Amino acid sequence: MKKILYLVMLSVIVFNFVFVAAGDIDKAPNLYDIAFNGESYVVVGENGTVITSYDGFNWTMENIDTDKNLYGVTWVMNKFVTVGEKGVIYTSQDGKEWIERNSGISSDIYGIEGNGDKVIAVGDMGKILVSPDGTMWSRIRMIVNEVLNEVKWVNGVFLAVGNDKVILFSDDGIYWEEIIVEHSDIDLKGIIWNGNEYVVAGENMNILTSEDGMEWTSIDSDYLEDQTEAYLGKNIKSIAWQENRLIAAGEDGIIVSLKDGETWTLEMEVTEKSILSLVSSEDRIVGVGEDGIIIVSENEGEWENLTRLVADLSEYTLLETEEKSFQVLIEFPFNMKMDITRYIDYEVSDENVAAVENVGLIKGLSDGQSVIKAVYDGQILEIPVTVEKHEENLNQDEDDVEDDVDEEGEEDSDEILDAIVEIIIRLTIIIALTIIIMFLVRKIKKKN
Repeated sequence: MKKILYLVMLSVIVFNFVFVAAGDIDKAPNLYDIAFNGESYVVVGENGTVITSYDGFNWTMENIDTDKNLYGVTWVMNKFVTVGEKGVIYTSQDGKEWIERNSGISSDIYGIEGNGDKVIAVGDMGKILVSPDGTMWSRIRMIVNEVLNEVKWVNGVFLAVGNDKVILFSDDGIYWEEIIVEHSDIDLKGIIWNGNEYVVAGENMNILTSEDGMEWTSIDSDYLEDQTEAYLGKNIKSIAWQENRLIAAGEDGIIVSLKDGETWTLEMEVTEKSILSLVSSEDRIVGVGEDGIIIVSENEGEWENLTRLVADLSEYTLLETEEKSFQVLIEFPFNMKMDITRYIDYEVSDENVAAVENVGLIKGLSDGQSVIKAVYDGQILEIPVTVEKHEENLNQDEDDVEDDVDEEGEEDSDEILDAIVEIIIRLTIIIALTIIIMFLVRKIKKKN
């Protein structure tokens, strides 16, 4: 009886497949961290995502033998090292071919950094790992239980930061000291040395500075002179230093900069996605973040979002009262597209000519031209629409009208014929499946 039930369930699934055409919607991976070795960039992210680039603009998706989230990546001792979910660690000399290493733990690792002498990894519940070369790992004594988000080798010392205002200090990566910070219990992520002082950033737009790594001072949350209100409470996810400028980025695409240690500036809005990691080189800054976002700045204060909006057609032409489906895609610079039609906000320049009836459906109203504006993540895609009358000339003579009627009749006949053929094909499939199921049921009954 159970076998018969299984066959019935199978038939229902197959019938649904025959009569319902539904496409899976891809999701762009979150990109958690980025590293640069002077020649190439490596980005790691969700579900084992690894992408590489030589210039920060053109990217290639690489293969790595894991579906675990990769949270951190660094370049040390002539190799890239990435860490992530469930304690995974991989190394690569070029960012393309990766070798799995044994971390000895099964909890998440979030940060990774080296100094040429050893490599340090930090993660969940205050865990700290050390390796002489990034391939063989061992644990060292824990001094906190809070999550450690990041570790950096800056100005000759290791600094690690984490949740609940945790800051750890070590000059050798083996013996660590917890620094007591007189501040609210904010989560910290982001560490740099700007040439004069250490800088750490975190939740609620908080930025801490220290000259020696021991005594920390909080920069007042009103350091943004203008437009502060819109960004109060936002979380900074990453900071970077380029020449004489500090750049902080994070939640909802916020980017702020401090030049010459004097005035903070709110930079242009390039995305509404959270920016999770920044890396700087001599001539550009590259940022990565949620939903596959990649941004690049080559000129101070100017940013480019590398994703692009495209429609399945460059323009649409339809008749009055006719409806046509359309699709809006987002293209990523690593050869990936995602259907975002349902997430788009739409505007129509002339609502008397055309309308967006439902998500992904254009309806012609009257002859003329209009433009549909698709808005997503601060980007605007303009889609030209032309609506034509059913008849080119309303004053056509009766013969022309009869010809049109004949043509329409032929078109209707063709549509009916196509529908009949489609029904026959589907019925044939159903009959074949029914025969197979009946045959299998009889065999089962004979065995019983």
